[in-house]
Amino acid sequence: MKKWLSLLMVCTLALSSVGCSSKPADGSAGTEKAADTTAAGTSAAAADAGEKQTGNDGGSEAALPSGSITWLTNSAYGDVPQKLADAYMEHNPGATITLESYTRTQMMEVIEVKMGAGDNSYDVFFVDQPLIASYYWKDYLLPLNDYVSEADMDVFTDADKASSYVEGTLEALPLTSSSQVLMVNLDLMKEAGIELDESYLNLEDRLTWEKLVEIAVDFQQKMDPDHTKGYWGFALGQQNNPYQILALGNSLGEKAIADDGVTVEGVFNTDGWVKALQFYQDLYTKYGVSQVGTTDDEVKALFYSGKCLFYLANTIRATEADFDIAGIYHPYFEGGEIAVPTGSWYQGINKATDNLELSLDFLKWCTIGDGGEIWMLNNNQVPARKDLLQNVIDDKYTEFSVWPGSATKLAAMENLAGHGYMRPTSYGWKSFDSITANMFADIRSGADVKETLDQTTEQLQQDFNQYK
Repeated sequence: MKKWLSLLMVCTLALSSVGCSSKPADGSAGTEKAADTTAAGTSAAAADAGEKQTGNDGGSEAALPSGSITWLTNSAYGDVPQKLADAYMEHNPGATITLESYTRTQMMEVIEVKMGAGDNSYDVFFVDQPLIASYYWKDYLLPLNDYVSEADMDVFTDADKASSYVEGTLEALPLTSSSQVLMVNLDLMKEAGIELDESYLNLEDRLTWEKLVEIAVDFQQKMDPDHTKGYWGFALGQQNNPYQILALGNSLGEKAIADDGVTVEGVFNTDGWVKALQFYQDLYTKYGVSQVGTTDDEVKALFYSGKCLFYLANTIRATEADFDIAGIYHPYFEGGEIAVPTGSWYQGINKATDNLELSLDFLKWCTIGDGGEIWMLNNNQVPARKDLLQNVIDDKYTEFSVWPGSATKLAAMENLAGHGYMRPTSYGWKSFDSITANMFADIRSGADVKETLDQTTEQLQQDFNQYK
């Protein structure tokens, strides 16, 4: 069934792309958004294809593959992908890695059109973690079981490793991961006459959601009870994004999508989810500690302007502040599980690649090999590998010893302890992502939680039935 549907989708996409540019449009009529294309030539000191050099296992001598491949990347990372490619070409002078970089949205469109048509323009490409199952369904990715060993996969955390597979097929390898940290404006806390127990600041203890709300309400009543001064007790960094919000239900032992990847009825509309999303709504309505109608960037600006007590956000949003700032553990529901959002970008190989050997070597070097550390150090981003997480915890890198780098150290502690919860890997993730985002917005604005959740679950199940 998967193969027949994949063929139908390829044909449809191929027909729809006739007469269109192979590059996605920037949204304005009659104009095209050209890719930011960079290519680095082979070094003058390029070795002969048969020259023996150290392979990805770091020990044995092996002939490194040569040739040229194209890497489809996310422009949000600036010049870091190019730095990674340059480092690989220094490691393997017989290789040329050419980059094409797009925004996240544009890159998704390129993947659907190019990979959907069986095009081999790109050899290796960025894969968002929850879309791995979707790309498996559409047959875009080269299965890696025959090329990557179990020992190779064991370098990753259990959560990052598990998301690499769909129905036992290894589809992609994690380039990086993520986590969240609860940031605290200690100056505001002092100004309000509130004390936070040292056990939380020393990471000996973890706030419950119930205790956090108690402190936030106390702050709101003391500093700005009628919301006229612009102070707020708490802010979610990605308040409309399932990446962050699903952790509420996870802490109560709930899943959003069943393990089969296509069932939400009886899974997403449970009493546990009603409780979790009622708490989410109460932050904005009943408790009045969170501001309705703000974007993620506005929420970040609110915190760093000194107007918000607690800010729960991805560690990459940790930055210098003009006030005394601390990072503490992600909250959990009393009596529930510790559930911290995790997961990020994976790398996969286009099933239509015409340079499999080089694509595989580059993929493994970027993730299992030296490239994993290079990526981490250039992005201050939580790694997916256990050895790198341990290095961060053990202060092997000065970058992570003081704020804001110490936020990554805190995240490393979370992920290595197994507290990370991935977004569900589902064939219908794109629908889930957009439909739930609308649901979250409605709930924040005061819609009945159970009724809205039931309607959303019904809509999702109707969409997911196509994959059964």
